[in-house]
Amino acid sequence: MSAQHPSAAAASSGTQQLHRTLSSFGVLMLTLSCLSPVVSIYGLGSDVLLRAGTGAASMFIVGIGVALVWAIVYAELGSAYPYAGGDYVGVGSILGPWAGFASLTVWAVTQGPSIAFLARTIASYVSEVLPAASPLMVTYGALAAAVAVALLAVRTSAFVTGIFLGIEMLAVFALIAVGLWHPTRSLSEVLAHPLTLGAAGTLVPVAMGAMALAGVSAAYATTGGNQAIAFGEELAQPHRHMGRVILIAGLIGAFATAVPVIVVAISAPDLPFMLRSPAPFSAFVASVAGPAAGQLLSAGVILALFNALIALIMFAARLFFSFGRDEIFNRAVNVTLARVHHSSGAPRAATWFVSMIGAACCLLNTHVLVVFISGLTVYSLGLVSYAVLIGRARQLTGQPGCWRSMLFPLAPVLGLMLAVAFGIADLVDADAGRPSLLILGAMIAAGLLWHHLVLRRRPGGWAPKVMSIPPAAAE
Repeated sequence: MSAQHPSAAAASSGTQQLHRTLSSFGVLMLTLSCLSPVVSIYGLGSDVLLRAGTGAASMFIVGIGVALVWAIVYAELGSAYPYAGGDYVGVGSILGPWAGFASLTVWAVTQGPSIAFLARTIASYVSEVLPAASPLMVTYGALAAAVAVALLAVRTSAFVTGIFLGIEMLAVFALIAVGLWHPTRSLSEVLAHPLTLGAAGTLVPVAMGAMALAGVSAAYATTGGNQAIAFGEELAQPHRHMGRVILIAGLIGAFATAVPVIVVAISAPDLPFMLRSPAPFSAFVASVAGPAAGQLLSAGVILALFNALIALIMFAARLFFSFGRDEIFNRAVNVTLARVHHSSGAPRAATWFVSMIGAACCLLNTHVLVVFISGLTVYSLGLVSYAVLIGRARQLTGQPGCWRSMLFPLAPVLGLMLAVAFGIADLVDADAGRPSLLILGAMIAAGLLWHHLVLRRRPGGWAPKVMSIPPAAAE
């Protein structure tokens, strides 16, 4: 493989570089920590169960298919453009600077709310175990501890998150084992005749509208793997390995999220009791294995949330490091964000920057945070799928030495269709989805205005920098 991507324009020689010290396994651990199957199970998984009852089983089977499409399109883009900026570098290099800046904007404005949402969720779970604990103190304590780990050398941070991830996966396997110990209905039964709790407190067939909304939530819960791209400049032989890492992470995350939900749907001994609980998974474990087991699993959820918070801060820091390197802000801010700590190789200034944004967002209402992040999937999946579709035609993705999707153009076409379907579902959801699409759309419009009025008028214009890959890392 050549030392530089064929479409690359080498970045300025003065730009600081992240340390290329991660193996594929290290990036996989960080990516799975971002995905956090336990968080998806107890978060969106609970919502799907309460909305669709045993219909959650079929919706999460569909979710695995959606996750496969998601992983394939991101694998092709990430293999061709394995850079710290994630989506926007590849999207901007293929579709043009305006599209790259649209992608950059949507990721930039959702990172602070995403960090804050995880920190506040940790506090809500801790309050169940320790009612006397101050939610505000727990929120900022968790954020401070996560920042401390994120500031370490990337290999050390990956090792720490890997340990936590191992414990989290044990919790996933424990939930599956508890469910399979005494199944009470067959998979074919729950697929053919899904039941949920009716208004009278009795089991009734699930309405098609509820199934459709549950399907969107299940798809959101199972998709992922794209977070690996942000660690691409710290990965050895990134063009060769990135696609496989994204695909493996996406599939592991999808199955680790979907299988426990499916198992609980076929194994709950008292389905009405479980569906009446605001925390159906905790209720299920407590009913099958006792209250102590339910408390233990809740502690596992807290650990998983904390691990996801660490990984998310690291992911966001690399995005903002890339923003500084691509000179999005004024010179002083750009130089600070693009600084790499000499001994650790971590973008510490960018880490502090995103942490302060997250800390400020912790003061917002949880519902406001959800509104900010709900529409991210629609815009990101749409842009990436279209970029992969055009990129292959222009020989910018799927080239020799890079990962290429099978049955092309099936995956990017399906990705565009899914983005449209998710957009329609969000528009129907007046509580969070619709305002999220509108708010993020307005943010993108403002970003494009900044690009048109400021960045385009700079000498030479603006485009995402595509860094050269050192020969030792590329071959």
